Amino acid sequence: MVFRLFGFLALALLVLAGGITFATRTSVHEAIRRESVDKALHHAQYMASQIRDIEGLLESGWPAPDQIRTMRDLRQLGDVFRFKLYDSAGRLVLLSDDEALQGAQPLPAAEPDVEALQVITSHVPFAAVKDGTQKPDRPDLYAEAYVPLLNADGEIIGASEVYVDQTDTRGYFHDSFSRFALLLTIVCALLFSVPYVAYLLQKKRTESSQDEVEYLARYDALTGLMNRREFIGRANALLEEGKLSAICYLDADKFKAINDIHGHAVGDAFLVHIAGILRSCTHHSDLLARFGGDEFVIGFKRLGEGHVDHEGVVARVQSIIVNAAETFHHEDAVIEGTMSAGIALAGQKRDLNLTLSHADAALYHSKSNGRNTFSVYGEQMGEDYRKRMALQACLRKSTKEKNFTILYQRLVDAQTEQVVGYEALLRMQGEDGSEISPSVFIPIAEELGLIGEIGAWVIRAATREIAELDDHSTISVNLSAAQLWDGELPEIVRSALEESGLAPHRLELEITESLLLDDDPAVAYQIDTLKEMGVSLAMDDFGTGFSSLGYLWRFGFDRLKVDRSFVAGLERDPERSRQVIETILMLGNRLNMQVTAEGIETQTQSKILSDLGCDILQGYLYGRPAPLDATHVQGAADGVSRAS
Repeated sequence: MVFRLFGFLALALLVLAGGITFATRTSVHEAIRRESVDKALHHAQYMASQIRDIEGLLESGWPAPDQIRTMRDLRQLGDVFRFKLYDSAGRLVLLSDDEALQGAQPLPAAEPDVEALQVITSHVPFAAVKDGTQKPDRPDLYAEAYVPLLNADGEIIGASEVYVDQTDTRGYFHDSFSRFALLLTIVCALLFSVPYVAYLLQKKRTESSQDEVEYLARYDALTGLMNRREFIGRANALLEEGKLSAICYLDADKFKAINDIHGHAVGDAFLVHIAGILRSCTHHSDLLARFGGDEFVIGFKRLGEGHVDHEGVVARVQSIIVNAAETFHHEDAVIEGTMSAGIALAGQKRDLNLTLSHADAALYHSKSNGRNTFSVYGEQMGEDYRKRMALQACLRKSTKEKNFTILYQRLVDAQTEQVVGYEALLRMQGEDGSEISPSVFIPIAEELGLIGEIGAWVIRAATREIAELDDHSTISVNLSAAQLWDGELPEIVRSALEESGLAPHRLELEITESLLLDDDPAVAYQIDTLKEMGVSLAMDDFGTGFSSLGYLWRFGFDRLKVDRSFVAGLERDPERSRQVIETILMLGNRLNMQVTAEGIETQTQSKILSDLGCDILQGYLYGRPAPLDATHVQGAADGVSRAS
C-alpha cells in the first residue's frame, strides 16, 4: 500500500512536473512573443521619428546617405538585429542588411507580402518565435514581428518586419524557473509563485527597456536635446499659451567638410560641443532641439508678461555664435567651426510651421551673407528662401535625370592659333528655361551632397565626347573640393577613360589652391594616383590665392592657368599686369610647366600674351562656350583669330 501510495505520489509529481514544464514552456513562448511585439512596436515608432522623410523612402526605396546611417543605427538598437520595410501595399521596399544598404538601390517590384499586408489591413501586429540554431546568421532564438508603420498623424504608411534577438530573454526565463524546479516536489506553492516572480522581474526589465525606447523617441541620443517631434509638441503648447517669444534655426557651417576630413567620430563630438554651447547660452526654460544632422532649433520662451524681449533673444544668439567660433579640440583634431543662425519672432497668428519656415529662411539669408552670423526674418528673406527651395528642387531633378549641358571653350596654341583642346563647362537650365550660372548652382550642389554625382557625370560625358571628336584634342575638366573629399575620384576617372578609350594624357583636371590648403593626406594620395595614371593636372586661377610654391613642387602640376583678372589688367594697368604675368611665366618655365592664359577678349591681349611666351590662350576672342557640334569642330580645324 505504501509503495502504491509512493508510486502514485511519484507519478503525480511527475505529472505535475511535466504539466508545469509544459506550462512553463508555453508561458515563456507566449511572453517572448508578446515582448517581441512590444519591442517591434517601439522600434517602428522610433524609426518613423528618426528616419528623415520615411514616407518618401517607402515610396522610392532609394535611401539617402543620412537615412542609411540612421537605419544602421536602428538595426543595432536594443535586441533588434535586422528589419525590413514594406510600403502601404505590402511590397518589400528595403532591407537593413549591409549588402542592401551599401547597394542603396530600389528593390525590384514584388508581390505583396502576405503577413505585411495582413498587418496593414488589420492594424494588428503579431510575431512568430523561431529557432535559429541551424542558421549561421541568426541568434539561437529570435522573433519575426510584423508591426504597422505610422506617420506623425497616426496614419499607416507601411509595415516593418522586425527581427528581435530573444536568446537572452529565453535564458533569463529558463534560469529563473530552473532555480525553483528542485523545490517543486517539496513546496507546491512555489510552483505558482515562480511564474509570478518571473513575470514581475521580466516586467521590470521590459519597463526599463521601454523607458529607454520612450526616451529615445523624445530626445536625441547623441546630444540629449529634444528631437523634432518633442520640440514641436512643446513649442505648439507654448505658442497657444502666448508664451513663445521666437524660434531660432542654427546649423554648423560646412559641417560636411568636418565629417569628411576628420571622420564622423570627431563630427559627433563637435555636435555634442555645440549642444553644450546652446545649453550654456540659453535660459533653462527655453526649448532646445536637434532636428537632425547639424541642424539645431531653439524655442525662446517669453520670460514675463508684456512685450517680447527681442534684444534678449538676439543677445543669446550672438553669444552662441561667438562661442561656437572658438577653436574646438578633440583628441588630435583641431576644428575651426562656426555657426549660422536665423531668427523668426513668434507672430500673432500662432502658426508654428510658419514661424519655423521663417526662421529657416532667415538662416538661409545668413549663409548667403557669408556665414558665421545671424539674421532676423524679413519679407525679402521669404522670397529668397522660396527661390532657393525651387532651385534645390530643380537641381535634384536635373541630377536625377542628368539634365545638364556641357559647353566647350576652345584652347588655342598661342603661336599658331590652332585649336589644341577644349575646356568642359557645365550648364543647367531652370524650370522656366533660363540659364542658371554655375557660380549659383555648384555651391548648392555641394551643400546637398550632389556634386560628386554631377562631377562624375561630367567627366564621363566630356571624355566620351572628346574621344568621339578626334584623336588628338585635349579636354580640361574643373574639379570641386567635394569630389576629392569622398575618395572616389581616381576610380571615377579610370572608369571614364576605359569606357571612352581616351588616352590619359589627353585629360586635364583643373584644381584650385583652396582644395590643398588643409594638406589632407587623402587628397594628396588621390592626386598622386591620378598623376601615376598619366592624367594632367592644372592649377586654376593661379595668382589669386596663396600661390604656394610648395603645392607646385609637392604635386607636380603640369600647367598653370593665369587668372582672367591679370589678363583684363593688360588694358587697365598694362605695366603692372605684364610684370605679374611675366613672373608667372618665368615660374612655369623654371618648373617645366606650361602656362595657359584665360579670359582673352581682344587682339591686343592675345599679342602681348603670345609675345610673353604663353603656351595656350583661351577666351571669347577665340569663341564662346558652345556645344561640340560640326560648326565648332570646323572652326577648330581652320584655326581662329577672332570670336565666332
